[in-house]
Amino acid sequence: MSRLFIILLPLLILTSSACADEPISAKEYMSLRRSVMTQLSLQQLKDDAGSYIGKVFEIRGQLMGHCGNTIILKTADHGSFTVAAGSPPAQIGAELACLLKIGEKSTCSLSDLSLVACTFLYDLEQAEPKPKPPSPAPAVEPEVKPSAKSNAAKTITSDELLRLYSNAVRQFNPKLSTAESNTIAQSILGFSYRYKVDPRLVCAVILAESNFRVQATSRSGAQGLGQLMPSTAAGLGVDNAYDPVQNIYGSVRYVKSMLDRMSGNKHWNNLTWNDLALALAAYNAGPGAVKKHGGIPPYKETRNYVQKVTSIYKQLCGIK
Repeated sequence: MSRLFIILLPLLILTSSACADEPISAKEYMSLRRSVMTQLSLQQLKDDAGSYIGKVFEIRGQLMGHCGNTIILKTADHGSFTVAAGSPPAQIGAELACLLKIGEKSTCSLSDLSLVACTFLYDLEQAEPKPKPPSPAPAVEPEVKPSAKSNAAKTITSDELLRLYSNAVRQFNPKLSTAESNTIAQSILGFSYRYKVDPRLVCAVILAESNFRVQATSRSGAQGLGQLMPSTAAGLGVDNAYDPVQNIYGSVRYVKSMLDRMSGNKHWNNLTWNDLALALAAYNAGPGAVKKHGGIPPYKETRNYVQKVTSIYKQLCGIK
């Protein structure tokens, strides 16, 4: 275990990723939004788009992909939007806040949209005058509550956080290029933020599963960074488990699913170490095995796996 990784990660808090050439700062975005955005609701705009041609409105969602000069943004409650943009504004999977202009072809629906400006959603949420997201550290045991160091780390920028995680990933697997480690770190941070999972836990799982080897394949056929079985990957919408972004997306979703299932959908801050142990056992052996045995299955591999991931996670959190 790299000592530098152990030193760095306890200072880090859960956040989204930031590594793009187009998003503007949250401060610039808020200033622009005040001057150009219409105050009408998105539903009003969708219902009568033709009356609001030329207006600018805001959506918040995930960058799902791009084709040429068109990007696809998916929101939590209003579906997907195709938007004209000069170039993709960020890494696929990034959570963004976007100002969009309604074009002349939007006569019956919001079918003609162009990107005015965007910023990373996490940066905007931190800048806006409202409560910050909850701390990612489990609050069920005294030793995992944020320390004075972790509180001080709340001033860290998204770029600095990405750099720290990227450097740590490359220490675990020195064969990775800077671009590859940036992609992995950005995916861990972005998807962890989206699904409200501590990125240090995701790092612990990936380290135990593959030691950050993108092309890792087990004797049982598990694939990629998070060692997803083909059937599990397919069920999570992952069609290429050796693609690091897709694999981390699927792995984080699966970790979150097992945490919810084993804890009865507890909020992260209410989880116990037993909840975490059961979720890790389910990740390794399947939730059916945990249910059948009424706890961690009596399999040597699974028990060793739970102990290994928990130990790594505690080290990354600075817990003795």
